[in-house]
Amino acid sequence: MTRITKTTILVGLSLASALTTYAAATRVAFVDAFATARGNAFTATADNASAVFYNGAGLTQLEGTQIQGNVFAVSLDYSADTALGKDKIDDEFQAVPSAFISHNLKDSPLAFGFGVYSPFALGADWGNDAAFAVDPRVPYEADLVYIKYHAVVAWQVTETLSLSAGVSYDDTDIEIKTNALEFDGDDNSVGFSLSALWQPSAKHSFGLNYQAKTEVTYDADTTLSEAFGPFAGNYKTEADLTFPESIVFGYSYRPNEQWNIEFNVDWTNWDRVNDLTIEGLAPDLADFSFYDLNWESAFIWELGVTRYFDNGWNVSAGYTYVESAVPDQGLLPIVPDSDRHFFALGVGRDYGNFYWQATYQYTYADERGVSGNTFPTVDGDYDLDSQAVAFSVGYRF
Repeated sequence: MTRITKTTILVGLSLASALTTYAAATRVAFVDAFATARGNAFTATADNASAVFYNGAGLTQLEGTQIQGNVFAVSLDYSADTALGKDKIDDEFQAVPSAFISHNLKDSPLAFGFGVYSPFALGADWGNDAAFAVDPRVPYEADLVYIKYHAVVAWQVTETLSLSAGVSYDDTDIEIKTNALEFDGDDNSVGFSLSALWQPSAKHSFGLNYQAKTEVTYDADTTLSEAFGPFAGNYKTEADLTFPESIVFGYSYRPNEQWNIEFNVDWTNWDRVNDLTIEGLAPDLADFSFYDLNWESAFIWELGVTRYFDNGWNVSAGYTYVESAVPDQGLLPIVPDSDRHFFALGVGRDYGNFYWQATYQYTYADERGVSGNTFPTVDGDYDLDSQAVAFSVGYRF
């Protein structure tokens, strides 16, 4: 299946036309517009079909069948000021669509869910004339498409405790360009998830969600430019990459039916990403086929609040703090990374069978100074800000 075909499927399922499955960073933590408005603090709430992503155990709270489509679109304002000049990335909106369906068996403790979404994505293009790309080893463009087809079964063990397990088929393509080579590969993998939701009372809810790591070996075509002389040409190559596991814990406090306040802590094991090595090139080209990354595990801190109104309206606000996972030495400009602050505000309405949610998000990051990078042309100051919009629609029957 080609990248265009997969993108078209996702777009159709999520009711979002003419959009591409690119995002501004490797992990896409924001999926549902309601959760996004709450700073992504949703693991202990998980009360719509996107629970497949946030906490599969939450599916036991739903009745009948529910279908939901989402789109999260981000405009990235990312600039670099290095010793060789100033550059700025394309700041057009890039969209990540997703779709979910759930079904709760009548008079049964079992519920089922299925989702199609992108937990990882990347779309960065600085142009081949970027100042740092004067070093032909430094990538100036990267496209990562990672699509997860995720099936979940949830079991309400008691009136207060639900558990879930899920399995996924993951399909991924990647393209990386430098001024010396182009790498274009694809692979697939299988993943799994485990979740729990404990609601000891109407005022308190606890959620836990585990997404397992996946490992891929990209089978790729690598093209070396004419600058390589006798080595120029096309090669069949491989590259191993691990997409790490994540664990999210959430606590929701509901003083009454009008308010829901939640705090989540999200940990991603980026320590698994040590390097990217392109296998299949001549040993003399090792400098062009090895990237020493040494990423570090990082936390995401999430706080959200929702006010529900009697006429079906709701208003939410949220704050998210994302820790940087990429050290100065291994930073590549194609992966925007820094400590970031996310502020979100959203509004939605539930009509009974039909519901919608719209959210605006602004992201601020302190200017990051990079020094001691593996590639000296990358050293400099990087400024990363962004804004995003998210929209969800759902139907129950």
